[in-house]
Amino acid sequence: MLKTSTENALSADNQQVRVPKNKDHLGYYLSGFADGEGCFCVPIRKHPTSRSRWIISPLFEVFQDKGNPEVVYLFKEVLGCGFISYKSGSPNCLVYMVASLQNHLEKVIPFFESYPIIGKKHQEFLRFKEVVEMLSRKEHKTTAGFKRIVEIAFSMNQRGKGRKHSKEEIFITLDQTSETTRRTPIKSEMI
Repeated sequence: MLKTSTENALSADNQQVRVPKNKDHLGYYLSGFADGEGCFCVPIRKHPTSRSRWIISPLFEVFQDKGNPEVVYLFKEVLGCGFISYKSGSPNCLVYMVASLQNHLEKVIPFFESYPIIGKKHQEFLRFKEVVEMLSRKEHKTTAGFKRIVEIAFSMNQRGKGRKHSKEEIFITLDQTSETTRRTPIKSEMI
């Protein structure tokens, strides 16, 4: 059974989960943990009912061995959002995940602005933040805005290695969808 209490994490004997009780120290601890075991990513998946035929779903994730689950529960408690599950295909790995755009705007981004990650992953965070803000402004509703988000997403996380769909495939589909939209006649109402 997984321990879910912050008290368990704060009193744990495992060096990796000895976390500070001071709120600021805890924030920096979690930020550092996310630097090593976390990910800001922007998956782009096919979606048959979406106007563009694609859906953009920013994710913040933190991974941890199921034998030391306390830190993922701390993230959930401190950020006050998200969920914890087993990583797909890895039954020994837990993942804390935040997928909600609103939670990214109101909780994840402010947390990492208050407790910034230092180093290469900070650039990933800045790109992630840019995408989340563009989505909140509905910029993805235009072909140009959608393409800009795709460009940013593919500049993250090892330049898009391991993605199921190529940037070119996404752009071709977007262009075809835009052309279809332009050519679709507007139905006039019957008088």
